[in-house]
Amino acid sequence: MQPRPVKRACSLVIVALVAAGACAAEPNPRAPGGAVNPNPRVRTYRCANGQVIVAGYPDPTTAVVTYRDHAYTLKLVVAASGARYTGYGLQWWVKGEGARLSALKPGESIASDPGFACTAEGALPAAGPRT
Repeated sequence: MQPRPVKRACSLVIVALVAAGACAAEPNPRAPGGAVNPNPRVRTYRCANGQVIVAGYPDPTTAVVTYRDHAYTLKLVVAASGARYTGYGLQWWVKGEGARLSALKPGESIASDPGFACTAEGALPAAGPRT
């Protein structure tokens, strides 16, 4: 006795769905590494002293700087160039792909502490002197 056409069609549909699911589960060898949809408002910075700082910019006047496993919410203040954020005794000054974290002493509006320089991941480091 031959199977009915309806049963055969259903069986073929099930086989096709199972096969499609198996193919979808295979990794795509051409897929790029890293996050598929990275948040453009969050940057990771590698610093000259070995520190790694993650800074998020949730709105135009705020930077959330994660330094030594603590997040500091800093507010935008006047800067001659770049974007400068302060709060919690810290100053985070961003210029292009570079940034600098410095300590603010009591009463300072601009840090006298030179702090340390950082470069955004994926950015080319500043060129040093030619030898």
